[in-house]
Amino acid sequence: MEKYQINIAKDFSDTLGGRFKKLGPSSGEEFYEEILEKKFLLAKDKKEKLHVYLDGAKGYGSSFLDESFGKLAREYGVDIVLETIVFHTENFKRNVKYIQEMIWDINND
Repeated sequence: MEKYQINIAKDFSDTLGGRFKKLGPSSGEEFYEEILEKKFLLAKDKKEKLHVYLDGAKGYGSSFLDESFGKLAREYGVDIVLETIVFHTENFKRNVKYIQEMIWDINND
């Protein structure tokens, strides 16, 4: 078991909302503020990995992903985020690729 981990469906919600809290529950903004940033900083400060489990959720909208994982990269830098976060999924590999290539602007050839 990893020291630092987030299972989005279990620790936050299996039905994810949009970008901002004002648009409804379980938003990317809420996830970032309540869970993601705190766990990320704990892992980063200890030079550990943060393991993020995506499976179990009903789906991920691009606005949710951008407001949470995109904001993390904008606040702390893509390089630090790449060094710290490890995604785990069987069902949402396309979403991981979207985060890495479209939001973080890295090329995984």
